[in-house]
Amino acid sequence: MADYDPTITLGPASFWTQADALLRKNLAFQKRNMGANIRLICFPLFFCILFVLVDNLTNVADNGKAKRCGSENATMGQASSCPIPNPPEWPALLQIPAPNYRAVRTDSLTSSDLPNESCRRTGDCPAITLFTGNNQSLAEILTRTMFSTSSDIDSSNDLGSLATNVLGTETNPEGNNYIEPAFASDLPIYNVQRQCTPNSTVYIAINQSSMVMGKEVTCVQGLYLWRKSSSEVNDELYKGYQKGNSQEKINEFVSAYDFLNSDGNNFNVSIWYNSTYRKPLADDGSMSLLRIPRAVNLASNAYLQFLLGAGTKMLLEFVKEMPMPETKPVNTSISSLAGPLFFTWVILHLFPVVLNLLVYEKQQTLRIMMKMHGLGDGPYWMISYAYFLIISLIYMLCFVIFGSVIGLKFFTLNDYSIQFVFYFLYLNLQISLAFLVAGMFSDVKTATVTGYVLLFASGLLGAFLFQSFLENDSFPSKFKKP
Repeated sequence: MADYDPTITLGPASFWTQADALLRKNLAFQKRNMGANIRLICFPLFFCILFVLVDNLTNVADNGKAKRCGSENATMGQASSCPIPNPPEWPALLQIPAPNYRAVRTDSLTSSDLPNESCRRTGDCPAITLFTGNNQSLAEILTRTMFSTSSDIDSSNDLGSLATNVLGTETNPEGNNYIEPAFASDLPIYNVQRQCTPNSTVYIAINQSSMVMGKEVTCVQGLYLWRKSSSEVNDELYKGYQKGNSQEKINEFVSAYDFLNSDGNNFNVSIWYNSTYRKPLADDGSMSLLRIPRAVNLASNAYLQFLLGAGTKMLLEFVKEMPMPETKPVNTSISSLAGPLFFTWVILHLFPVVLNLLVYEKQQTLRIMMKMHGLGDGPYWMISYAYFLIISLIYMLCFVIFGSVIGLKFFTLNDYSIQFVFYFLYLNLQISLAFLVAGMFSDVKTATVTGYVLLFASGLLGAFLFQSFLENDSFPSKFKKP
C-alpha cells in the first residue's frame, strides 16, 4: 500500500480524459439499450419493404389489365400515352355565347339596335358581333358576306359542306384538338346565318377514328352591329363583362372587328375575342385553346370576295392537332408519388429521438451529477454532438443502403455524393435544432409528444403547402433558385 503524500495535489481531469469518460458512458448506455437501437435502425427498412410490396401489388394489378393501345380494356391514363400518327380533322368553329348569356339591351347596354332582353326567355337571342372602322361602307360590305343566307349543309359530305358554313359552339374549349369538345357534348352545333328559316335544324354524321358521331346543327341568327369608333366597341364589350356593370349581368358578344384603314388596296383589321375561355387546365401551366382561327378566316375571306368576286373563297376546311408519338404512361409508383412525404418523416424520426435523450438527462439530473464530478461543458457538448451525429449517420447509411438494394428510384436516380452532402448537412442542422429545443423542456413525455408533432407537421406542411408555393410561377423569384 502506497503512502499518502499530502504534498501531491490532484488537479481536474484533462479535456480528453473527460471526453473519453463521457464516450464510455454513452457506449455503455447504448449497450444496455441494444433492442431500442436495433428497432431504430430497422425503422427505415420497414418503410422500404412496405413501399416495395405496395409497388409490386400495384404492378400486378396493372398487368392484369390490357395495356395495348386500342384495347377496350385500356384505362384513360394508358390510352393518353398511345401514339396518334394521324390526328382527326375537325371543323373550325366560332365561340358562340350560350343563349342566356348573349348580349341584349339592359340598363348598362342601352344601344337601340340590341335585342330586347325578352329573347332570353324564348332562347332565340341572336349572336352579335360588333364592327367599326374608318370606312363604314366597306366594313358593311365585308360583314354582309361573312354569314351565309341559307344553309347548304350536306349530311353525306361532312367536312366539305361544313367548311362553307359558319359553325359555332358554346362548349368550353380544351387544351388540344385531338377531340373537339363540341362534338363530344350533348349541346348542339350552331349554324350562324343572317336570318334563320323554319325547319333549319339538320343532323350530320362525323366519321372520325372509326367512330361515327351524330350531331344536331341548329340555326342561330348572326347580327353585325356598327359602332362609330373602337372606344365605343371597347365600352360595350367591357359592360357586357359580368364585372363591368353594376348589375353583374353577362352580355357576351361573339367577337368584334375594327377594319381600321382598310380599302381596296389595303387590308388591316383588329379582332377582339373573349379571352375568359382561356383557362389553366393543369399544374404544368397548360391552357385551353381559343376558337379564334374561324373569326380570322371570316374577315380575310370576306375581303378576298370583295376584291375578286363572290366566287372566290379561301375556306378554312378544318383544324387538327399535331401528330403525337407514344409517350410513357403516368408514373403510378407509390414510392414516387407518396414516397417523398414518408421519406421526410423517416429522416425526421431522428429529431424526437435526440430530443428525448437530451431531455432525459435533464429530467434525471444526470447532467448536474456529471458536472459535480468535474465534467466540463466543452467535453460534454462535443461528445454529445459527435455521438448523435454518428448515430444519425449510421441510421441514414442503413436507410440509403436498404433503399438502393431493393431498387427504390428515390435513391438510385440521384447521385450518391449529392445525397451524402445533403444528408450530412441536414443531420447537423437537425441535431443543432434538437439541442436548442431541449432547453425548453424538462419532462420527457412532453418533449416526446412535441417532437412527434413537429415531425408530422413539418412533413405535411412541406408536401402540401410550401412545395406548391415554390412551384408556383407567382411566387417571388428571390426565394427560388436562379
